[in-house]
Amino acid sequence: MKKFVCAGSSLVAAAFAYNAGAVDVTLGGSIDMGVEYGLGKSNSDLTFAGSINEVSLSIAAGHTTDGGLAFGGNFTVGTAAEIEFDPYVTGNGKRLVKATVTGQTNIANQLWNVSGGGAVDSGDVVSVKINSSWRGLEGTQTLYQVDLGQFASSNLCKIAGRGTKPTGGNFGIWGGDRPASTIAGMTELQDHLAESVAGSYLPAGQMLMWYLEKSVSPGAFIPTTDKTRVPVGAPVSTTRGVTAKMTASLKIEQSAWENTSTQSATHIDFASKGQVDFDGAGGSLAAITDALIYVGPFMEVQMASSETKMVVGAACLTGVKGSSTAYYMNNSSKVATVSNASIFIDGGFGRLTMQSSDYAGGVSAIAGAGDQADISADGLVVIAQGIGPLGANPYIALDLNALDSLGELEVITGGTITLGGLAASIDVALDNPTDAFGISDWDLGLSYAMGRLSLAAATDSSTDWGLRASMDLAEFAVSTTFGSSSADDHEKAGITYSVSASTNLNGYSLAIGFDQDLQPDIGISYNLSGLNLYANYDAGDEGGSIGATLSF
Repeated sequence: MKKFVCAGSSLVAAAFAYNAGAVDVTLGGSIDMGVEYGLGKSNSDLTFAGSINEVSLSIAAGHTTDGGLAFGGNFTVGTAAEIEFDPYVTGNGKRLVKATVTGQTNIANQLWNVSGGGAVDSGDVVSVKINSSWRGLEGTQTLYQVDLGQFASSNLCKIAGRGTKPTGGNFGIWGGDRPASTIAGMTELQDHLAESVAGSYLPAGQMLMWYLEKSVSPGAFIPTTDKTRVPVGAPVSTTRGVTAKMTASLKIEQSAWENTSTQSATHIDFASKGQVDFDGAGGSLAAITDALIYVGPFMEVQMASSETKMVVGAACLTGVKGSSTAYYMNNSSKVATVSNASIFIDGGFGRLTMQSSDYAGGVSAIAGAGDQADISADGLVVIAQGIGPLGANPYIALDLNALDSLGELEVITGGTITLGGLAASIDVALDNPTDAFGISDWDLGLSYAMGRLSLAAATDSSTDWGLRASMDLAEFAVSTTFGSSSADDHEKAGITYSVSASTNLNGYSLAIGFDQDLQPDIGISYNLSGLNLYANYDAGDEGGSIGATLSF
């Protein structure tokens, strides 16, 4: 990194330097170019997945007054091939563009008072209440355009075990190899329906509805009908009380059939809506709509303990959320973006920082632990840090997002106490800034450093914990990390660990690491005074990268 003092030939710049003193400006950046490759079980041959072409430039400016007050700021300029943006959320969905028009030019009117009937001077009217809203000369009209659409529900269900399914009517289970909309597929469907009897294991396949519209001669058309066909027949059920049925109706459209020797044809259509009752009680959690429902003699599930079990019963994936959607633009060429902007003031009272990036508090995350009480920046993050006795550094941070009320602000508080080589930190996330006792999440961290040995531990409100130890001996360094995975619902739990070792010799760096699955990660690099040549391979990702980074 190179530092220089701002200077200029203009009188304004000279006056600024004379009165306020010189401002230290730090300019740095990097250019990274290379290729990514794949090599592993999923890649039988060496394949090049893509290229690396990243440029970043960081600029920081700071100044310290004669009174000891320091202030400054920094930001990063980088290139990106993809841009994320937030859409406008309206009552009718999400829109890309908002158009506004202000200041209508005139109000044409001819008016009389209700009481007395006297005429009203038309030039005195400044606004009119229309449809419960005041419309006037300075009014603003807004139009949202370019519909981005909404994510539809995409539920998927599986039921398994011994049970009963219909063997006739227009309701069944499809597990054949041929398209069901062909005559051959229809024959296969009927054969498949006949396989199941009451109390036996359910056959494997997808639940569907079909309807025999009309028998026709080969090559003829099934006539169009406006009738909506509602399925009949009992739902699929198991001996465990689980029931599933198709709920959508079918509307038969005009269809043509393949020309075969068969003298009749049947119109078949699939339904995409269904309903699953997990215990037969018909509770509020039982209804699963817009679902693809599959059945079978058993199903395989993976437990949070990483075990795999064969089970019977019902399991449904209940779709996606329609809120907090991030949209991306895939640009044909990279564009410059500005990120990580911040401004600070530092003095005897402490430090005040305003930044656009996330804030993780004082606790450093270890193996996924210690990351609950963090701020994900939606607006301007303001951080106030103080200086206390015995090495204490308390802080409070809040995210000032547009249109947020006081009760919606994201707030975390905490601090760090340092005594020699020992440091303890705590982060606390508040439910509501109006209630100081409303704690939603917390992180705890502890670290100790002595010479070339450092130890650290972290835990949080989700009961995750992590331990890290590292030692540096001359040109050789060893680091190991242990942790527990989250025990939240539907998430894997267990112990994770990784061990890594690295060494440096005559400009060469070699690093080797292993994780709990004994998947190696190998990296080698060579530094030429700012130009770093590198190559790495990660067996877990079945690939790596080769390239060069120029730093300045």
